[in-house]
Amino acid sequence: MPIGASIEGQPPATLFRGVKHARFHDPSVVYHVLLRCFQGRFLLRPDRRGVLNDIVAGVIGRAQELWPGVQLFAHAWLSNHAHLLVQGSPEDLPAFIGFIEREISRRWGAHIDWPDRMWQRYESTALVGPDSEQRAFRYVLAQATKEGLVASPLQWPGVHCAIDLLRGKRRRGSWFDGTGYGRAVQAQRAAVRPRAVKKADFANRYEVVLARLPCLRALSDEEFRGHVTRAVEEIEVSAKSERLAAGAKVLGRRQVLEMSRETRRDLPMQPWFENRRRMIVWAKQTREMLEYLHRYWKFQRAFREASRRFCAGETGVTFPPRAFRPSMFAG
Repeated sequence: MPIGASIEGQPPATLFRGVKHARFHDPSVVYHVLLRCFQGRFLLRPDRRGVLNDIVAGVIGRAQELWPGVQLFAHAWLSNHAHLLVQGSPEDLPAFIGFIEREISRRWGAHIDWPDRMWQRYESTALVGPDSEQRAFRYVLAQATKEGLVASPLQWPGVHCAIDLLRGKRRRGSWFDGTGYGRAVQAQRAAVRPRAVKKADFANRYEVVLARLPCLRALSDEEFRGHVTRAVEEIEVSAKSERLAAGAKVLGRRQVLEMSRETRRDLPMQPWFENRRRMIVWAKQTREMLEYLHRYWKFQRAFREASRRFCAGETGVTFPPRAFRPSMFAG
């Protein structure tokens, strides 16, 4: 059954033409999340001192502490976008992603003199089944190499899970508790006998914990490391072959670090985005994929109907479970 076909007699392509879909996250499914920088700018271009890497790792580690129910399986941060493979509840996952976007905007934006939000609306694609999980995992590992930026993901100067997975070490980053520091300073000013407040006391270190994808949990540590090693080697060979065929060269780490952050580049369509406007599910046409689509469109129809009634003045309308209900303000 084609993805745009009618479900329960209602064609989704007609019902939702020109309409943004409501967020739908199934807690039993892994999602590929794509974070795009504003206008495709290279706002995340790595710096030579590794400040951005330290901030990104610290923010992710802090987010994992705040939302321990969210699992991070893989991630790669390029100059104008980032990829995450994550799983969590419909309540925790958007909060986890929103926290990462907000805190990187605040902390890294101050370093590059970017005063506003750094991100566009993120996209999340369901990975239904082992095949789609494996393909997405390999896709994230190939980041920076398949684009010809570096010859191997291990050479990428930014944050990349391939580096951490092959070295068997958890990436560490810094998190400065600005709220706690501000409160301590206020308390110091109000105290009769104030004590010195040191910024160092509010600087924390966090580790980024990478979980195993459900399709890879049966592997031992040695088998998993071998699986990642083979995948990276295949990615390097494939990228080299494509460069030779095209007569192209690797851009290289040094030129990556020298690129202007004012550079703008639109991201190409992803492989699973072909022939349809919305990214919903990245999987072959299987029973599990069709069942997921059934749940997805059932949720969208219920949300759209509730929204229509709510906008018509029916404030007591019931929205589907785990949906974000519109806020109301007293006049």
